[in-house]
Amino acid sequence: MTQEELINVLIVFSHTFLGAYVMMFTEFREPRRVWRLRWAVTAELDIAANGLLCAVIGRDIWMYCAVFTLTIPIIIITVFCSLHKGLRVVFSVCTCLWVGCVAFSCSETAYWLSGGNLWIRLAVHVAAYVALYFVLCRFRPYYKRMVRLLDHGWSVLCMIPTVTFLVALYIINFLLTEKTMISVIAICGITIICTCAYSLIYLFFVKVLDDYELKTSSDLAEVRRFALERQLEETREAENLMRVQRRDMSCRWMMLSSFVEKNDTSAIAELIGGAQKKLDESVSVVWCKNQMLNATVAAYFTKAKREGITVEAKLDIPDDIPVDAAELSMVFANALENAINACTLLPPGKRKIICKCVEYPRFMLKVENTYNGKVRFGSDGLPLSSEDGHGIGTRSIAAFCKKYDASWSYDASDGWFTLRIAF
Repeated sequence: MTQEELINVLIVFSHTFLGAYVMMFTEFREPRRVWRLRWAVTAELDIAANGLLCAVIGRDIWMYCAVFTLTIPIIIITVFCSLHKGLRVVFSVCTCLWVGCVAFSCSETAYWLSGGNLWIRLAVHVAAYVALYFVLCRFRPYYKRMVRLLDHGWSVLCMIPTVTFLVALYIINFLLTEKTMISVIAICGITIICTCAYSLIYLFFVKVLDDYELKTSSDLAEVRRFALERQLEETREAENLMRVQRRDMSCRWMMLSSFVEKNDTSAIAELIGGAQKKLDESVSVVWCKNQMLNATVAAYFTKAKREGITVEAKLDIPDDIPVDAAELSMVFANALENAINACTLLPPGKRKIICKCVEYPRFMLKVENTYNGKVRFGSDGLPLSSEDGHGIGTRSIAAFCKKYDASWSYDASDGWFTLRIAF
């Protein structure tokens, strides 16, 4: 095999692997199979067009314009087909470019250390891509979760692999043929720096996700504590009510005995009617049989009523819910807390929350509230908040839905903000 043929093989092999890696990192739009197929077909057409262009104008000239004819179009295609938008998607493509730089550095180093052995160059190139596949498999789940959590800073993260790729491309096109060993050392140096930077990015992702898990665990513990406090409060209220009822019952028996002796039927009827009315008022509303869920929604409905918010609720929650009760309680807590906060910005009389759950045909939840102003949504469908520290609840709900493979959607129209979740 000549060096010319080997380079052509390496180019085809590299683009095949890099395309597979981009697909591995990309979360495609719904329906995913359709958009994945569209991406694959469009990318293959672009690669084929570049192969034809390379054959027409020559590989040396094509290398100068490959960024504009191949790399940038692939980035645009990926952003268009991805569920997420912006630089968080570009980062996945840039990561694959870094993989290409690492594989190239390894193969070039092996080539010059072996005294120009083409087969060793090819073997190391293939081995590098295979080894980096396992590295990407380790990195991929952290990136997929960070895409949903991290709203800012993706431009800085993209800059690291992008600069590495451009510097490596410059060295290949302008220096590699003149000062081979120095150029290989330069490429290896810049690649090692980028690899160290990716190690720091990985540690950063792990730290952020660990903090998020701690926050989620803390929120779950808070929901449990909140539910227990609510149950204790209801127990105390029931005990106090029972004491009052005992005293009232004693007085009523005495009054009833007196009315019977006097044969005052109207007074007897009035006394019984008043007792029945008080009994009806003392009956607590049970929204569902699960105590934790019932305590959570009851507490937030009470809080809403204190804020002058009209609450309409119809909760058909089955005994055997398909998710963890504590986590579902946290979803209710986040959704109702956001709804209450939005309603308090409205004048009295326009504040309203509607909460519905149905068991059939599948378990579904909907929380609606009136709102004022304009709601902006991100590329992932989550409502955006301009205030620091806000938006954690909506991301927590999205993470919950992803964990249990539930579909969710937010909508804001005609003065109503709506959250829908379907399992």
